[in-house]
Amino acid sequence: MALTTSSNTLSSLEFYRGLGPVLNISKNATTTTSFPITGNFVIALIVEVIILGLVFGNLLIVTTIALYKQWTVADALLFSLSIADLINGAIPLQLLNVVNNFLRPNLWNFSLCTFYLVITYTLRMASVCTITVIVIERALMLTKPLKHLTRITLWRIKRLLLLVWAFSLFLSLLPLTGVGKHGFRDGFCRYQLYDLGIEYGYLIEALGIVQLLIVLGCFIVIKFTTGKFIKRQNVMSATSQIGRHGDKKMQNSSGSKQVKQLATLMAVVVVLYYVTWLPYLVSLFFCLILFHACFVKNN
Repeated sequence: MALTTSSNTLSSLEFYRGLGPVLNISKNATTTTSFPITGNFVIALIVEVIILGLVFGNLLIVTTIALYKQWTVADALLFSLSIADLINGAIPLQLLNVVNNFLRPNLWNFSLCTFYLVITYTLRMASVCTITVIVIERALMLTKPLKHLTRITLWRIKRLLLLVWAFSLFLSLLPLTGVGKHGFRDGFCRYQLYDLGIEYGYLIEALGIVQLLIVLGCFIVIKFTTGKFIKRQNVMSATSQIGRHGDKKMQNSSGSKQVKQLATLMAVVVVLYYVTWLPYLVSLFFCLILFHACFVKNN
């Protein structure tokens, strides 16, 4: 999960790099649209090392899970998430860093830009949607354990993940079908959301907000259910006699400990999720509402 957050953070940094020129557009209506900004060689090397580290880490996870003979639901979800981050680091992030920082931004062409935009937004949406599915699945496991055991099967999760990837690909193709604009103009590949049209920006913003609310809602449910479970376990332990029911107390204590660990893990996931994506969505919202001109000028 930390690898996922780092990968998403690198992707989000590309948005903030392009946000500066947006502010200039709001101050001066005659300002032209920004082109990708090349970093210095040292920064490019640092970014490259981080990307390689993300690729290696996710490759280890993917390889380990692939070697499992019997997958669980959690394995399938983690595999989907790691595959998205592995490809994201190995192809689009590498392509962006090499072309913009090591080579020249004007080396982009229409086909290369199309490939970059489609694969980037497919992987980003697949990663975010998979995390959302993970949080929902964990919430169901705690709140409805019996139904989770019988209904949340590996086969159904695999089908759901296929739908997630298909939906992500569909979203990435929308700017090519008239919902928004293509990012390649004037010999440069513009990859920020505000470069792809205001319609596309509103769509991604709405989907992002919905997913953030779902994740927050699931976390609240998990915390509430965890509190009730621990309270119930404590009451049962208190009414047990130490001699005859000592083993039961140990089981209750073990069960409470596992539930607490799961709740803590989900808290970390939610915090990292919000730290990664909330600033990105707030910045996009800021651009949509206060700097509508950035979309107009880039189109």
